[in-house]
Amino acid sequence: MAIYDGEPIRRAVAELTRFLGASVDDPGFLADPHRCLTPRIRSRPVHRLPGGALAVLGHAACAEVLRDARFGHGAGNLYETTLLGLPARSFLQMDTPGHTRLRGQVARHFSVRRIQGLAQNLAHDSAALSRRCAGRPGDFVTDFAEPLAMTVISDVLGVPPEDRTAFHRDARLVIQGLDQPARTTDERAIAQARFRFVRYFRRQIQARRQAPREDLVSTLLHRPDGSMADDREVVTTCSLLLSAGYDTTVSLLSQAVAELDGAPSGQGWAMASNPWTADAVVEEVLRLQSPVQVAPRAAVRDTALDGLPVARGTIVLPLLAAANRDPDVFDTPHAFRPGRYLDPAGTGPAAARHLAFGAGAHFCLGAALARATARGALSVLAACPPRLNGASRTYHEGVVVRGLRSLPVTWPGRPSGTPPSRPAGGAGAHAAPSCPVAHPQRSST
Repeated sequence: MAIYDGEPIRRAVAELTRFLGASVDDPGFLADPHRCLTPRIRSRPVHRLPGGALAVLGHAACAEVLRDARFGHGAGNLYETTLLGLPARSFLQMDTPGHTRLRGQVARHFSVRRIQGLAQNLAHDSAALSRRCAGRPGDFVTDFAEPLAMTVISDVLGVPPEDRTAFHRDARLVIQGLDQPARTTDERAIAQARFRFVRYFRRQIQARRQAPREDLVSTLLHRPDGSMADDREVVTTCSLLLSAGYDTTVSLLSQAVAELDGAPSGQGWAMASNPWTADAVVEEVLRLQSPVQVAPRAAVRDTALDGLPVARGTIVLPLLAAANRDPDVFDTPHAFRPGRYLDPAGTGPAAARHLAFGAGAHFCLGAALARATARGALSVLAACPPRLNGASRTYHEGVVVRGLRSLPVTWPGRPSGTPPSRPAGGAGAHAAPSCPVAHPQRSST
């Protein structure tokens, strides 16, 4: 049985917000929740909240919690129930050995060859979206980030083109249902979408039992030992990839555009367009604007952390956003400085020390794909970057996952050149279309 369920986590997160002296209803906090963390980090890396949970702010302490088997989730089986009788919905809420087996099956699908193939499609999709938006005011989140993220996750899940209109409609509602305000306003539509989502993948499972393909459903269904997975295992894993991959990709792309637009004299976009420095831009956005702010855990046995006793079952909240702005690890932690991820010669990436993708056994399985998605999309956008038009941006309410709800921009005119075609498969990346806007080629931002 899992040693915690969703309700204790929600209570602990609510306490965490009060501990920071803020509220998710405050637009100022949503716009910049990070600066209020700095005094707390400097005073102590680990704090005990009034209800007993631990808020872990320091980089070293967060890394310890994420990597150490003393802290986990407590569920060893995919269908074990929590204290409220709710199912452990995916391997994300599991510990070894069940987590190791299911994660390994998904990892087989995220090979270098498959990620390269997805990146090849990404060049076409990014160019097509930017051309469709050209020459008008709009919103980057709804115009570009959301449709691109949905296309990427559809490619990952193997949804064929003829199914995508209906799938996208239902998938958006399923994801929307993870947001508490949405769940109260459109509960019936969301419940119906969840039903259709499960039914769709059950049909795909039955088809793959008869005729396997080189897609995720077939990979999950046919285990390495020759046995067949049951339907629930495949459906819950597909649901996890949808919910975990979509919002975080939208957040990463949107925050990247916001940061690059604010960099002086177009230097940020110049770095994004340069193959030698594009990775540094992506890593700095991940550090500075971590899509996942909190990665809840619980103590699986009596232990201690930073000198504080921790009883078995205690909720532990590693704040990735705080760890990634720990002034003992990162100079000028609140500044956008991609150059921190370049080697001294400025010719390539240096090691990334941030925890945006977590660490240890639960290190984000889609990290390589997320990086490839951001790098590919930004290289296309850098040819003719969208410009923030001064209108107010808004953020989703929440503490665990943070993202922009809207980012008003003005799209430039249609870029010159021929857009890349969307291949059926293969590897490699297409060049971005050229744009009649001059940018410096190198920068030390």
